[in-house]
Amino acid sequence: MTILCVDDHPVIVNGLKNSVAQIYPNARILAFTVAKDALSYAEVSGCDVLICEIELYNHGGITLAEQIRRINPCVNIIFVTVCSEQEHAEEVLKLRPSGYLTKPITDSQLVAELQQLRYPVVC
Repeated sequence: MTILCVDDHPVIVNGLKNSVAQIYPNARILAFTVAKDALSYAEVSGCDVLICEIELYNHGGITLAEQIRRINPCVNIIFVTVCSEQEHAEEVLKLRPSGYLTKPITDSQLVAELQQLRYPVVC
């Protein structure tokens, strides 16, 4: 399983990566602070789960999710954001994500989202 964590704050994205690694120690987990780097990786190597901030500098998280969804229509998307759910609800719902978490998140919230993925993934 390949999981991409994307947030433009290094401390946050590394925290996400570490939390996910505790849940799925055998998964390939990559952290990106630049959305275009995550997209480039997904274009070459694919991904099963995208954990992504909605408000990414210079390249919105929703746009990134749409682009990765074109590469893999069965990618599981979990948005992690400080935005209120209503602020981006319409755009987010069109992507039919697996989850939506509001920061700050806990490991138990992340576990719950990863255990309820929309599309099955082999660990």
